[in-house]
Amino acid sequence: MDNLIEELLPFYALGALTDDERGLVEAYFGEHPEIRAQVEEMEFAASALPYSATPVEPSDHLKKRLMERIANDRRARSSVSADVSRPRPIKSQNKFRVTPQFSISALSLIITAVAIAFVFVLNEHVTRLRGEVDALQSALLAQAGTVEQLNRALGEVNARLPQTAPPSTLTTFAINGTAVQSNAHGQLIADPNDHSAVLIVSGLAPLPSGKVYQIWLLKENTPESAGLLDVDALGQGVSILMPDAAIGSFDALGISIEPEESSLQPTGDIVMLGEFN
Repeated sequence: MDNLIEELLPFYALGALTDDERGLVEAYFGEHPEIRAQVEEMEFAASALPYSATPVEPSDHLKKRLMERIANDRRARSSVSADVSRPRPIKSQNKFRVTPQFSISALSLIITAVAIAFVFVLNEHVTRLRGEVDALQSALLAQAGTVEQLNRALGEVNARLPQTAPPSTLTTFAINGTAVQSNAHGQLIADPNDHSAVLIVSGLAPLPSGKVYQIWLLKENTPESAGLLDVDALGQGVSILMPDAAIGSFDALGISIEPEESSLQPTGDIVMLGEFN
């Protein structure tokens, strides 16, 4: 927004601008109609001022000065009553005949204008902060969902493991993103001699409707489907693999983009790949 126009808006709402200034503001409305709604809120607040102002009783000193000025004005009018055709010095009288009530009202209008401008700026800050809070809350909810999903997956794996000390052959294989999605990364945690493993990934991009991520275990370049991979809004996902053969009998693991009903062979882009060396 133009800084000059922004400074004039509160006074426009109070009707305290000159004709030139008012024309400048209204011309700006033609180019920026969205500012008109903000000024209408200021005008509504300004219209309520007469109903909220508390009457102020002037002091005895002010009353005395006011009565003296009234008496002086009467004497001055009596001395010039014969010359009725002479124009009255309106500007001079307005300059010196300013009552205390008018001074108080003018000060109230200035304070109100400043208050309206402050509220306008404050509302913008509040709106921005609320948006940031909503985004952070959404991210926290997504993280909580991922942690819950991971805990369930680990619980299922623990239920299938014998109640003995963890095997010393437990291995972690890196699963990295390809050029299609270079930010993706993950790990496959498994005992190469076992028929189960846990796949943990993150950084995958959201998919359009009708598309899914499908997991493949590769043996001598022959793919075997290991199920679908669900990811959250942050691109994080956990899956338990239960192939018919031992994990160590496969050469690699890949993830591709497939139709929603899944595929018998990879048909879409391979987005993640990791070899079992």
